[in-house]
Amino acid sequence: MIELNDHGVATSGDYRNYFERDGLRYSHTIDPRTGYPISHRLASVTVVADDAAEADALATAYMVMGVEQALALARRDKVAAYFLVRNDTGFIEYSSDTFAEQFE
Repeated sequence: MIELNDHGVATSGDYRNYFERDGLRYSHTIDPRTGYPISHRLASVTVVADDAAEADALATAYMVMGVEQALALARRDKVAAYFLVRNDTGFIEYSSDTFAEQFE
């Protein structure tokens, strides 16, 4: 459980709004760099920030970026971020140092 005072939290993910066709997964999240749905294995991102609008914007941007780029950026900017990545047997959890220090 995350307890917050004077902060916001948001989660973005593709685990609810997607479809599969011919063995490919199509997310509702569109990468503005390509105009196509994201195609990586990042399932969700939760961000804690100063307010809910910032948390939502960062969670969505991180979702588009994918875990490697997003985690590096969250670490650099000291953002509290938690990532769930699909693998062949379930999920792998990652978190920024800031998230781990405050919430784990």
